[in-house]
Amino acid sequence: MRTLAPSAPPLTLRPLSPTDAPALQAVYQASADFFLACRGAPPDPGQAEADLAAAAAEDGRYLLGITLHETMIGVVDLLLASPGPYEVRIGLILMEPSYRRQRLGSWALRILEAWLSRDTPTEAVVALVPANDYAGQSFMLHNGYQFTGETVRVLVGETRTRLLWMRKALR
Repeated sequence: MRTLAPSAPPLTLRPLSPTDAPALQAVYQASADFFLACRGAPPDPGQAEADLAAAAAEDGRYLLGITLHETMIGVVDLLLASPGPYEVRIGLILMEPSYRRQRLGSWALRILEAWLSRDTPTEAVVALVPANDYAGQSFMLHNGYQFTGETVRVLVGETRTRLLWMRKALR
């Protein structure tokens, strides 16, 4: 008996603007567990506005909303041409907890990779994953990313966090 491949869910990715701050803040509030694990504190009330302003101020950086049936359920933070001219760096893929473990994040990643392969000169995607985020590492491994052996320490709040570099070639 042949099993049919599951059909794609009605997911979209779209660049966010300052008018999307309330919806992004709702995603952040629903994902307080992520902020507690990474920063030791829940998201600030103005976190979405600050992140959108920071992305707008950095050339090539975009926050993409992940929407399902017109509702924002997650966000992807990416930087084009980083760390190299033909690479894209994903700084964050965050899904609201009620939408996790349904393969929606994998679908969003596939949509992003297909767009990058088709419409940009991107040859590889690099993701930075916290060393203590085993679920995030597993997610990236499941989606074809591999550890590069590189790490970097960043200041998150008052804590230094070690990020592991993971990479996937697109071409």
